[in-house]
Amino acid sequence: MEGTKKKIENILRMSEDERYNYFIRKVADFEELWGLNDDGWALLGDNDDNRIFPVWPEKEFAVLCAVDQWKNYKPEVITLDNFIEKWIPGMTNDKTLVNVFLTPNAKGTVTSPKDLLDYLQEELEQYE
Repeated sequence: MEGTKKKIENILRMSEDERYNYFIRKVADFEELWGLNDDGWALLGDNDDNRIFPVWPEKEFAVLCAVDQWKNYKPEVITLDNFIEKWIPGMTNDKTLVNVFLTPNAKGTVTSPKDLLDYLQEELEQYE
């Protein structure tokens, strides 16, 4: 347990770019990602009225963000296949952006579903 806590602390100290790259590698390797759900997925907004879907590479990081307005939300796994086949097209059609790996103390990387897909596919090619 102590090792896991130390790992989480080290990852939380990473820069935004480092966390984004960690997310890509982890999701490609384990073929899953996490969101927060409570009879609907947790969403963020921005000053331009964009809807933004936050995602995390591991359950533990989603749990850390289940506070304040999301305190009743629970981490829910999304398989990578489902994310690529259903979520990416759906978010693209709905003009929803993706927030990759925000933390309680740092914003994540906001990107388009298409750009995230490109990075994931590039990483997945290395596993073939």
